Formats: sequence, structure tokens, C-alpha cells
Amino acid sequence: MLTARDGYVLERMLRDWQPLTEEWLALLRRKLAAGRLPADAPAPRGLATIDARVTFRCASGLTDTRTLCLPGSYAPGSAFLPITTFYGLALVGLSEGETMTFDRPEGRRDWVLLERVIFQPEAGTATPAPSRQARPPFRLIAGGLEERAFTPANENGPGPGPGPSAA
Repeated sequence: MLTARDGYVLERMLRDWQPLTEEWLALLRRKLAAGRLPADAPAPRGLATIDARVTFRCASGLTDTRTLCLPGSYAPGSAFLPITTFYGLALVGLSEGETMTFDRPEGRRDWVLLERVIFQPEAGTATPAPSRQARPPFRLIAGGLEERAFTPANENGPGPGPGPSAA
């Protein structure tokens, strides 16, 4: 199920984006053939949309938590997963617990399972914080660091020395 915004973005990708592979293009077309929510309907709580933070598992055994993003928002090594990747595209429109299978360019079949939607911006929902009773008590102790000896050190180690090295 795609939201109106996600459907629009995917349609633009089909029209304007150079497909990475034939398999990726087939996955994009499958996504566009999915059902759509009306433009004024709020996104259901467990639906993965662009900008949603999701936890997923894939065929390789990897379990990860990422934020689905547009290609311009992605920075390598970040907590984002662009929808131009197979996993990112496959996750858009899935509901919690749903799996999507797709073909890879190497000729193998892959799958991804949406385990949980942690934050859904279009629905304005986030996973509720733990209750106050579940949190351990926090106790402030006056003078708690007085017993600890703190010896400042220069960059060459503790104690007197020649100072920072010239290297």
C-alpha cells in the first residue's frame, strides 16, 4: 500500500530516473501496481513510507534499523537507506510483518521482511517511550566525585615531561 506522496515519488522515478538494472525496474513497477491510499488519508501506523524509521531483516540474515530516504538525503555510512536500493524500494509500502521477494541482477532471489516501523512521520507516530515505572531510579549523590583522584596528564603521558612532542 503506497501513500499518495510515495506513489508520486515512485512515478517520478519511473519517468525521470535511469533504472539501475532490469530487476530493479521490475521491482519499481511492482510497487507502482500496489494499492494506494487516498491523498487525504493518514498513513496507517505500521506502514513503511519514505522518511519512516524501520527495522528489517533480509535473506542474508542481516537485521538493521534505517530511515528510508530519497537519494539526495543519503550519506554513505549513515543511518539512511535510499529507496534507489533494492531493500529500500522493497520496504516502501510494506506493513509490519510483511515480506517482499525480488530478483537480483546476479540471478538469485532475495527477500526483505519489515519487522517494525519505529517512526512513521506521515502518521505522526513513534514507538511509545517506556513507562516511568520501567525506568531505573536515578539518584544524585552530593560530593560523589570527591574521593576520586584526578591527575592531569600532558600529551606524552602522566607526570612531568618535556611537553608535547614535536612529531
